Amino acid sequence: MVFLSQLLGKKIYLEGRNFGTIEDLAVFQNRPHPPVSKIEIKTKGKKVTISPHSLSFENNKFILKNNHKDPFLPYDHSDFYLSEDLLDKQVIDTTGKRLVRVNDVALEVNGELKVAGIDIGFAGILRRLGFGNLSEKSKIVPWDEVEAFDYQTGAIKIKSVASNLNAFHPSELAEILEDVGAKERIGLVQALDSKNAARAIEETDEETQLSILETLPVKGSFKDILNKIKISELADIFSHLNTTKRKDVQNALTEEKAAEVKSLSIFSSQTAGGLMHPNFVEMEETQTVSDAMKAISDFEEGIPEIIVLVDKNKKFRGMIKAKNFLAEAPDTILSSLVNMKISVSTNIGFQDILELFSRYNLRGLTVVSSNKIPLGVILIDDVLAEIAKQKEENEIL
Repeated sequence: MVFLSQLLGKKIYLEGRNFGTIEDLAVFQNRPHPPVSKIEIKTKGKKVTISPHSLSFENNKFILKNNHKDPFLPYDHSDFYLSEDLLDKQVIDTTGKRLVRVNDVALEVNGELKVAGIDIGFAGILRRLGFGNLSEKSKIVPWDEVEAFDYQTGAIKIKSVASNLNAFHPSELAEILEDVGAKERIGLVQALDSKNAARAIEETDEETQLSILETLPVKGSFKDILNKIKISELADIFSHLNTTKRKDVQNALTEEKAAEVKSLSIFSSQTAGGLMHPNFVEMEETQTVSDAMKAISDFEEGIPEIIVLVDKNKKFRGMIKAKNFLAEAPDTILSSLVNMKISVSTNIGFQDILELFSRYNLRGLTVVSSNKIPLGVILIDDVLAEIAKQKEENEIL
């Protein structure tokens, strides 16, 4: 195995005289172990590229073969260069599910030079500083476990037939989205399927969410991703978008979702209206457990924490914890299972909400209009997220 740092700057000889030095190596990137396709040489103050087959290695020297009448290859800006496009850049370790820095590139030598992986350890740094003889051990991430960015466009460079990124948990993707640059965020989002992209965006902080929605092109997956993001998350940042992007968002959403986002965005995040989810399972109090089970199975946002009961006039009558009726007979009337009749208005403040959750050990709380029509629900996870957010803001201050 040889490392890129050991090749860069090496002299190339032609007929015994110094012809130039190795500046970089280009590779065929979309292969499991991409071979070197071009070698960039600096000669007489200019950079030229040659075929790796034009070189031989003799007596510890790189020799430019004189039987190649025209060894030079055309320079192509779309080529992927190991030093320029990879060295010192951040890439995604798909096994470790994290961002890592490329300190050196490991190459196999077996008839031709091929990329074996990247060195993310301190040994790579020492090697580049000229201390390669020290005993520091390399930390190699195999090439098939690396996803690199195109640092001109931010796009993910997929090396094989499919990306491993969709196997990441949304929280793992969110950490990466928060750490990379604006162009790379968009490249990563566009490499994901729309559902995973939406879940990852939901997990990021507000600054990152705003950055993504401001810069995500309207073409492509924009519409699919937006319609899979929870309405409460969109509403939180909708008013912070520029005027043009707000119109793009509204045009991309279904008519019903666009109306809900616009109505929710008028509420402060410190109030019940700003914290609530407008999508929830609502049942009439005279319906049965069997009816509720079917409604839960049809609910698009997973298994709900609570079910909201209403009367025939759609007015709030109470809540049931979803898990409470799992052992009940299918014909049990839902009104007999109500365990909480507390509701709040949209303008109630966060401290009052927090007190209610604490006093009654709530998993959820229904938000109602002035005439007691349910508008949304606040879940315990929303309360905990708001506490964490306020704590983080206080620490910054």
